[in-house]
Amino acid sequence: LPVRKKSRTFYSTEQLEELEKMFQEDHYPDNEKRREIAAVVGVTPQRIMVWFQNRRAKWRKTEKLSVKGNKKYSTSAA
Repeated sequence: LPVRKKSRTFYSTEQLEELEKMFQEDHYPDNEKRREIAAVVGVTPQRIMVWFQNRRAKWRKTEKLSVKGNKKYSTSAA
């Protein structure tokens, strides 16, 4: 039997605000923290884990871009 792919989870503005707030506090929540966040947001801890993985990837991407941008300015100023 083919494995059914889980349908995408869409978060409300309130849920995203809560998730972003938690992300600012800690980029790597442990199992216990993930369970707490899941209870507050109203999804499974598994969904929270995936959201944090994706959010960290997005964060790393923006970090890289901002570092590149800053280097460009610091070298041209010198």
